[in-house]
Amino acid sequence: MQNLLFSRRYLFPGAFIILVLVGSACNKAAQTVTPHLPGNEFLTTVQLQLTNTTNPTDVQLASSTQMSPYTNTYQVDSIYNNLAFMRLKANSTYTGRVIILDETKTPFDTVSIEILARENYHLFFFEPSPVLASAFVVSNTTTYIPQNDWLTGQPASDTTAFGISVNESTATSAATALNLVVNRTDMDANNPPLQIGLQDNFVTGAASSGTLRLVLRHQPNAKNGTYDPGSTDFDVTYAVTIY
Repeated sequence: MQNLLFSRRYLFPGAFIILVLVGSACNKAAQTVTPHLPGNEFLTTVQLQLTNTTNPTDVQLASSTQMSPYTNTYQVDSIYNNLAFMRLKANSTYTGRVIILDETKTPFDTVSIEILARENYHLFFFEPSPVLASAFVVSNTTTYIPQNDWLTGQPASDTTAFGISVNESTATSAATALNLVVNRTDMDANNPPLQIGLQDNFVTGAASSGTLRLVLRHQPNAKNGTYDPGSTDFDVTYAVTIY
């Protein structure tokens, strides 16, 4: 698990050129070179857009960003979560999509399009918390994050919107759980196809509150439907109220 909220990898062109020149000087024979796997995408903002299937006017847009609302500039290692919350009606279904942006560019870059183009090695995970212990089943088709990778024991200062802790936990009854289930609805081009998670259904139960953690796993040549392979592109948490 990476500590940073967003991941970023750098390629230094000068160093790359030096390596190529040295390699050419040592051996001029033709060689087969395995291309580098694409690194983690750079992004600044992760949004969840949810639309109630029975009431198209009920649209929620939850946004977590590293763009300062005061200076409109990218702030590394910072997170602005004043809009990282959603209010969902009980016993309802929402169609959802994940919108990923790089707002350091003008016009801003929709990174979601790049993720879709690389769908075969990206997988989204959604972890409601508290989660009903009896419903918590980790499989290739559920969005749950294995408990070994939960955020636990975080200090009180590690909070999301409205001061709700990001620590994940299980609940023994529906009365104390966040009654939310997320199902991925899109598939990639792997053989057999695997889920992606850019498009989803959010199904609510009885009134409740908690958090929803969203993680994008970057899994080139390793995607198999599970959480473990690869690295993390981003890891964000939203506050959720079901009413």
